[in-house]
Amino acid sequence: MSRQAPLFITARFRSGSTLLWHIFDQARGYHAYYEPCHDNLLAHIRHTLPMDSHQGVQSYWDAYQNQLPLMESGHQPEFGLSRLLLEAHESWDELKHYLQSLVQGAAPAIPVLQFNRIDFRLPWIRTHFPQARIIHLHRDSRDSYFSMARHLEPEAADNPEQGHVYDLLEWSVALAECFPFLAEPGIQSLYERHYYFWKLSYLMGRRCSDLSLSYDADFRDNPSLGLEKLSQAGYLDSQQIDDLHPLIQSQASGQWAERYSESWFQTIEDRCEQVLDELGLNAHFGFFPLVEIKKRYAAWSRYEGLPLNDPARGLLMEYSRQRSEITRLLSLVRNASKD
Repeated sequence: MSRQAPLFITARFRSGSTLLWHIFDQARGYHAYYEPCHDNLLAHIRHTLPMDSHQGVQSYWDAYQNQLPLMESGHQPEFGLSRLLLEAHESWDELKHYLQSLVQGAAPAIPVLQFNRIDFRLPWIRTHFPQARIIHLHRDSRDSYFSMARHLEPEAADNPEQGHVYDLLEWSVALAECFPFLAEPGIQSLYERHYYFWKLSYLMGRRCSDLSLSYDADFRDNPSLGLEKLSQAGYLDSQQIDDLHPLIQSQASGQWAERYSESWFQTIEDRCEQVLDELGLNAHFGFFPLVEIKKRYAAWSRYEGLPLNDPARGLLMEYSRQRSEITRLLSLVRNASKD
């Protein structure tokens, strides 16, 4: 691998991707961008401080500070809300040029772009950024879900129509045309939505990345292993491992048992796995374009006639604009409380 080849990090929400970004952000010789496809990126750059759970992070946004004019003109909220599945043959010039500008703006450092919104776009990334190397990070499905939903009351977390900060409902709307089972009335819980996204992301990431890492095995359980794998793959200078090791803080696992039983999760997972098997996604997603998979498996016909655009996609854009305004207002309140 060329030392200057960009690194693209792909992961689901609450999978340890901030830790992986933080490692490169603190390493010498890298220019690490945080969440460049976030639909509310501009508002967050202006107003958002690090979460308490992201230990040791002082700022997410330093890498963007010398490129604010580019961000104002090149970033679009659609990058985080629309066309969340991008196949290799598709084109999206605005997104391509935006990412190219970020890569070029990192020079002379090695560009690192950390995403939670390209896991179904990896074939497109492969085609349009052939020199880039993709690092995939995954985490136990139940632990990542509990990390997402622990702030919700149990009845809200069990509601499949519950919106929350990690966009499961919004992604379901945006991707229902591609994956119509996300629009089925039979979906019974928010975890069911999460599991579909988690498994599809896992399949795509394992099949389309250059290096796939487990947050649980490679960072939580053995803090040195992930750093060693990054070094062995040529993505991280081995001489920096000792300096970067303290960034990895131990995290608890299995906390979902505080609220949910093993059988509750297993029943949902088994139901999802059956659907993914019947539709050929477990076998082929990430290897073949979705249109080819649908031709091979007759089970897709069960979704013919299912209404897939309710609520309308335009509502997602309006919701995104409202969240940007809320981010700004919360910043004003926070600053006023300091005075």
